[in-house]
Amino acid sequence: MGRGEGVSGIILAGGDSRRMGRDKAFLPWGDTTLIEHLLERLRPVTDELIVAVKDARAFRHLRATVVEDCVPDAHALGGLYTGLRAASHELGFVCGCDAPFLNPQLIRFLVGQADGYDLVIPKTARGLEALHAVYAKTALGAIERQLSHRQWDVKALVPKVRALVVEADDIHDFDPEELSLFNVNTREDVAKALLIKQDKQMRKEDFR
Repeated sequence: MGRGEGVSGIILAGGDSRRMGRDKAFLPWGDTTLIEHLLERLRPVTDELIVAVKDARAFRHLRATVVEDCVPDAHALGGLYTGLRAASHELGFVCGCDAPFLNPQLIRFLVGQADGYDLVIPKTARGLEALHAVYAKTALGAIERQLSHRQWDVKALVPKVRALVVEADDIHDFDPEELSLFNVNTREDVAKALLIKQDKQMRKEDFR
């Protein structure tokens, strides 16, 4: 499990979803919404669930702790700070609200690498995946300093903390197609995700 006991699952759902044109969190996914689907994917591999949002009113029905951004207009970095501060556990697995194919085995692996680190972050051919990573509360000081300088890029934290970069080969042991890192940002992405979901269901894989 990594340092200490327990891990918090933290979903960042405070974005504007400009490219989508509607709130991504509430996109339909099967017989539920995308964010409720993500919560169910995370529930077996975490000990509490936190959703960081701009405005909590639309999220109160969720079976999770909903927290409003404590640093307004600070983008994903502000959501990360809010969620990690609210977490009951030393470690938090952090993701966006737009990743329908989270892989529980990969999440367990990343959490298991966290001893001695402030951040465990995957790296693929696209670069660092800062919103599919494990953060420790020991990173909060560096996050606060970055917020104070209004430097919003979450990836900029990597050289400022004790970071373990997990290379693609290790990710592929659990997720050869890197589907866990697939995000839906546009309507075209949604269409692609639904095709992937249909294919997975035909192969009887668990991506409801």
